[in-house]
Parts: sequence; C-alpha cells; structure tokens
Amino acid sequence: MARRRAPLLRRSNSPPPLKPRLTARALLGNSTNVRFQRELHAPSRRRLLSTMPPITSALNSLATALRPRKGEMTRAAIVEAAMDIAAREGLEGLTIGTLADQMQMSKSGVFAHFGSREDLQLAVLREYVRRFVDDVLRPAVKQPRGLPRLEAILDGWVAFLAREISRGCIMIAGAVEYDDRPGPQRDAMVSIITGWKAELLKAIRQAVRQGHIARDTDAQQMVYEIYGLMLAMHQDARLLRSADSAKRARVGLRRLLADARPAPAAAPAAVSTRRPAKRGAAPRSRK
Repeated sequence: MARRRAPLLRRSNSPPPLKPRLTARALLGNSTNVRFQRELHAPSRRRLLSTMPPITSALNSLATALRPRKGEMTRAAIVEAAMDIAAREGLEGLTIGTLADQMQMSKSGVFAHFGSREDLQLAVLREYVRRFVDDVLRPAVKQPRGLPRLEAILDGWVAFLAREISRGCIMIAGAVEYDDRPGPQRDAMVSIITGWKAELLKAIRQAVRQGHIARDTDAQQMVYEIYGLMLAMHQDARLLRSADSAKRARVGLRRLLADARPAPAAAPAAVSTRRPAKRGAAPRSRK
C-alpha cells in the first residue's frame, strides 16, 4: 500500500513580522518596569531625531549666548580709554583721533561704535554715573533709613572722590567746562548733578522723619553745604596739592551732621518732698 506524501509547505512571499526590540522610549518611559515595544517605523524615527538637536550643538549655542560679543568688549575698552583721557584733559579734550591713537585703532573703527564725538562724550558720562551709583549709592541704601544711610552716602562719596584725585573728577571738571556752553553735554551734566542732589535731599529728609536730625533743619541748605565741602576737597587736592583734603572733608561733614541733630530733651525738674510749714506756727529753736 503506497504511503501518502506529506503536503509541501509553500513559501510565503510576505516579510516576517518585526521582532520586539528594546527602545529608548521603553527605557526612559518607565525605569522600574521595562516594557518592550515594536521599533518605530523608520520614517517616523527619522522625523523624531531631526527635531532633537544634538547635545553638542545645544552646548555650543549656550556658550555663544554667554560669551561676551567682540563688539561689546571693544566698545567697553574704548569707553574705558575715553574716561582716562577725559579725566586728564576734560571732556572737551577727548577727540576721536586721540582715542584712536591710544587704542591703536583707525578713526573709522572708533566711529563704528560711536557715531560722533558728542556720542562718545555722552557715553563717558553714562559710564561715570554707573560707576558712581555702584560704588556710592547702592552700598549706602543697604543701611537703615535715617542717619546711618546718610552717613554711608557721604563716606562713600568722599572715598570715591579720593580715588579720583590723582587724575581728576570728570563731573567736577565737566561742570566748569559746560557751565556756559549750551548743548547735550551741558544738559546731561545738569541732569546728573540735580539728580544726585535730589538723592541727598531724600536721605536728609528721611533722617528728619526718623528723628535723627532736627525737624527745623533746612535740608536744601544742608545739601548746599555738603556740596561745598566736596568741591573744596577736590580743589585743595588738585590745585593746592593738599594731602589732608579728604580728612578735612570728613571732619567738616561730621560737624555738619552733629550740628543738625535734635537737642536732647530737658530733664524734668526735681520734686521737693518737704512739707510746707504751717501758717502761724513758730519755728522750732535749735538747741
């Protein structure tokens, strides 16, 4: 009897099913229960990777954003050199040619950062004010309102001016240069000085409200006298070459504040405990 042959298995032309593989989503999605998922379809995977910037590119972008730009560094260096020239020769002595020679740059290179000599002078004034505020006003406002804050402002101002004595104060010299010369530079000088006087006036009035200075104090007059002492300090140091100008300015400021303090309250009169003598009673004779 003939044996039956087993039916031949036909080959299937369809591709085999994809095997499950461990993917990054399975690892990052649940770290305690690793799941298996089918690999993403190739086009979808490419689209996902294209939207994710490489870590190197991201770090380079961050470093570029944090790194100072070359143009900003050059501008800051130009302003620093301009401040040195203005302190020695005044704002009117500041020229594009002199600055270009000191910076070893061309005049067109300086003009690329500052369109005119006037813009350069105003940039110097803005930088001066920024440094003055950082060195004098910001530390002082950390002190309590009243006399402690006012004393900190004056101490910081004397210290700041003492550091500039060797080369000159841009603001004091500029006030002389532009006192009768109208223009943007004079307007900037007036705005800076009136603004600083307003800060002094504010500090004095706060001291009055705190009871540290007498209520009848003329705050405007006090500002005037404070400014006079600071101008005298600069003149004695620069013109007369006095070595003790800062010391004398501090003594004058301390005396000005001491004279403005409220008078101490009068002590109450002592009350007598003796009983008044009775009328008509004869005084006792002493034996």
